[in-house]
Amino acid sequence: MDDTGRGWVALLRAQAGVFTVEQAAENGFDYYRLRWKVRSGRWRRVHPRVYSAHSGPLSWAARLWAAVLFAGSGAVLCRQTAAHAWGLVEAPTPIVHVLVVGAGHPRATPGVAVHRTRELRRGDVFRSRAPTRTSFDRTVLDLVELATRPDDVQALVAKAMQRGRTTPARLGRALERRPRLRHRRLVREALVLAEQGAESLLEIRHEELGRAHGLPVPRRQAHHDRGNRSARLDVFYESYGVAVELDGRLSHTEARQWWDDMDRDNSLQTQGLLVLRFPGFIVLNDPCRVAATIAKALHSRGWTTPYHPCPTCQTTPDRSKEMCGG
Repeated sequence: MDDTGRGWVALLRAQAGVFTVEQAAENGFDYYRLRWKVRSGRWRRVHPRVYSAHSGPLSWAARLWAAVLFAGSGAVLCRQTAAHAWGLVEAPTPIVHVLVVGAGHPRATPGVAVHRTRELRRGDVFRSRAPTRTSFDRTVLDLVELATRPDDVQALVAKAMQRGRTTPARLGRALERRPRLRHRRLVREALVLAEQGAESLLEIRHEELGRAHGLPVPRRQAHHDRGNRSARLDVFYESYGVAVELDGRLSHTEARQWWDDMDRDNSLQTQGLLVLRFPGFIVLNDPCRVAATIAKALHSRGWTTPYHPCPTCQTTPDRSKEMCGG
């Protein structure tokens, strides 16, 4: 058989030019012919029993196919590799991560990490023309398992919601299938907050600091009419006319955006709203100071409940006194 047979060409096209010894044999290439192709420089060996139909550098897609073919029947992309395919992480890792069920699969080869699980349920797998990978929800929870900081767990859940590929209920069902998941409590709390409208890590943190300091419950992502235009407010204490904007940008390098934000805030102020804007790093690193500032604004607008210091405030008496207005 020559190299232009329809079935063979279709296979190579579907698998980014990568194939196994068994697939080559099924298409008429016995071991001796395969070895000749490699020795002549036309083909190259990628992993044990896995080859490429060209000798040049492998594309990323070819590397993915080579990894799942090496791992064997039923193997799927997982962890950071699946996360990159889903858009949860920006850059692919040097190692391709694959998941297999049970024993009987190869353990590893350079550039490939093989992970094992007892079972893969229907909701754990996403099938496509590219190599099969773990589902979006399974991938999120796999990354949660690897997280070392609570911030990373909450950021993952927030990012999953923002991608629009899942819902708090769906991710919650996936969580129920993982009773021994690390950081399980943090995920459940983040999902509860997400169901209430906290769609970003900053909103989740604002929700937490509000509860910890006894602030009133605000509306989130609230629309407010300003003349012939409508503004969307991150957090709106409507009864007191106080709006809170949570700025997740690391810097303000775009002058146009800075002017737009200033114009918007000024317009809201002229309508009688008190607008507080906090950069993200302050919300994450000093939530007590944010809570105290909001409380002072609310008190200036008629909120009569005393400010409630949280345990963190109380461990720093001088700062607690300052923030409580002492």
